[in-house]
Order: sequence, then structure tokens, then C-alpha cells
Amino acid sequence: MMLSKKPAARMVSSVILTGSLLGAGASFTAEPVEAASTMDSASAIAKEHALTTLHEIYNKAFSGEMPYTAMGLKINENTQNDVYETFGSPPEPSNTDETFDYYHAEMGHPGFAFAYNDDKTISQIRYFGTNVERDHNLGSITPKVLGKQLGSADEIRHISSTNEINYIYKTGNYELQFIVGEDRTVDHINLLQAK
Repeated sequence: MMLSKKPAARMVSSVILTGSLLGAGASFTAEPVEAASTMDSASAIAKEHALTTLHEIYNKAFSGEMPYTAMGLKINENTQNDVYETFGSPPEPSNTDETFDYYHAEMGHPGFAFAYNDDKTISQIRYFGTNVERDHNLGSITPKVLGKQLGSADEIRHISSTNEINYIYKTGNYELQFIVGEDRTVDHINLLQAK
């Protein structure tokens, strides 16, 4: 992965500017400034991407939508046919005990699933994130990050059948459910009509 050299250039520029502001008598060491290790930089970039994803999902939830490929598909408004026009037919049929159409994450595109009301309008949208570089997406979102970024959850439920924890945030007429797995990161996010 190539990292941009712009932050280092900005740092050098600010050192030069600071030196000129301090006057001609200021002296600086000629040794280069050591940057954070590549691993630390990659981790920071991953967390920043995850936070951007979190805020995009949270903000779109107030209109009953998810961002990215699912943009424009709204809870209780758009239909299964609208989903098919956007995503195509689902690559695999829905499970008999569930009413979801699943679209797997591919080539950096996030995965989604859609459930429907009896009238075939969307009742729920699930966001699975990306499989590649998961830490750039849901893999860097923990309950601590949720609390720091979105505040306390409106409700927290334990899902005994899967040993997951559901952190629920009300977003106007809708709610976001952050499903946290045993690894203490968000496994997927559900968007549905608020109860």
C-alpha cells in the first residue's frame, strides 16, 4: 500500500515556516523527522476510514437509507423490484426461514441484505461492510467507538442465540442496530423502522 508523502511535505513546510517566524537565529537539527511506523500509519488510516463509514451510515439513517450502492433505496418506500434494478437478482436465493435478499461484498464494494414487507416494500436494510481490509470498515468499530462517536446507545440487547450484542440508536423515524460479535467489533448494521 502506497502512503501519501503529503503529510511529510506539510511537516517540512511548517518547520521551515516556523523557523522563519522564529527569526534567523533559530536553529534546527538537520536530521530528518522520523515518521510513525508504516504499521501505525496504516492503522490510523483504517480507523479514519471506519469513522467516515460510521458517520455516513448514521447520517443517512435519518432518511431511512444506507449510503454507497444502496443510496436511494428507502425503508417502506422502495420495493424489491427497485432493489433488483439497483443490485440485480440476488446471487443466491433467500433462506426459507428468512425473507432477505443477500448481496455479498465484492471487490471493495460492501455487502447488503434486504428484507421486505408484505407489500414488497423494503422493511430492513443490512450493511455487512467490506471483506477486504475489514479494519477500514466495520472491523475498527467497537462499542467504545460507538459511544465516543454517537453517544450512548438508546437501547442495548443481548442476542442469546448468536451471543452478539445489539447497540440500538434511534435516528428519527428509524433505528440503527449495530450488531457486535464476540470479537467486540461490529459484525453488521441493521436499518429499520423505529419501534
